[in-house]
Amino acid sequence: MGLMDFLGMKKKDLSLDQVKREEIKLGIRETQTLSKLEKLEKEREEIFAKGMKIKSPPRRRQLARLYEAKSSGVKMLERELGVLSKEITTMSALKLALERRTSSKEGVSRILERVDEARLMTYLEDDKISQEMYLEKLNSVLSSVTDGAREITEDLGKEGSEVMDVWQKMDEGEIDTFADGLKLADRAVRQKEKRDSEMEAE
Repeated sequence: MGLMDFLGMKKKDLSLDQVKREEIKLGIRETQTLSKLEKLEKEREEIFAKGMKIKSPPRRRQLARLYEAKSSGVKMLERELGVLSKEITTMSALKLALERRTSSKEGVSRILERVDEARLMTYLEDDKISQEMYLEKLNSVLSSVTDGAREITEDLGKEGSEVMDVWQKMDEGEIDTFADGLKLADRAVRQKEKRDSEMEAE
């Protein structure tokens, strides 16, 4: 079931627990999709390696077709992974909004009635809209839900950003070795965990 189907079916009686369960389901789907993607990428690499060794044109042509088919599959799964990531972010934002509004007389249904599902669906399906851009769009969609919409979305989608920064630096040649990159990533994650625990203690 897609995110829009879930919201459409449950709009009238959607509870915070249902949103949390759907968030978990989406996380499982994301993990499964990533596993399929990694398997397909490995198969594609093996086909390419085999084509390098084989000199027969007919066999190479057959392997080239297989490689292209696997590449199409990779592209499709990458797109699916992108949509899932946005859906998880959306569900997390809704969960936070609902948690803040549990004492409100408007209730859950009132919050979801004010979400423009058509706009949200467009943003979810558009490959040109990155995760960062989607967060901005999501904030505008949820702006009528709560006065603290900016606060709700500002931390979402930033999970793993410290590690992403390390990879970016490795891409740009600022970090020379794998070992150095791993060390910096571990340090960044530990520092984030320390900051988070200090914030929770306040």
